[in-house]
Amino acid sequence: MSEPHELGRGLERMMRLLGGPPPNTMRSIESRWPEIVGPALAEHTRPVELVDGVLTVRCDDPIWSSQIRWMEREIIDRLADLDGRAAPRKVRVRTGEA
Repeated sequence: MSEPHELGRGLERMMRLLGGPPPNTMRSIESRWPEIVGPALAEHTRPVELVDGVLTVRCDDPIWSSQIRWMEREIIDRLADLDGRAAPRKVRVRTGEA
């Protein structure tokens, strides 16, 4: 019965070694994204990865990229308030698909 717990701990260790967040952190950020940046901005942006303390956000237009850059400190602070483990030290913005 302890196998799922062992797998979870192993995955957490692996993510730490790779510079990633705990396994459910991105899922938590994604689900709370409208709360973090507001519903209008969330429609045009999405968090895609968190590696080595850098949160990458994909935007569908350069205007939204500018807004994310302008809100960087606020995004970091809000993530720290929600879950300190999810708090990046930097936000990187990408515009366009994939």
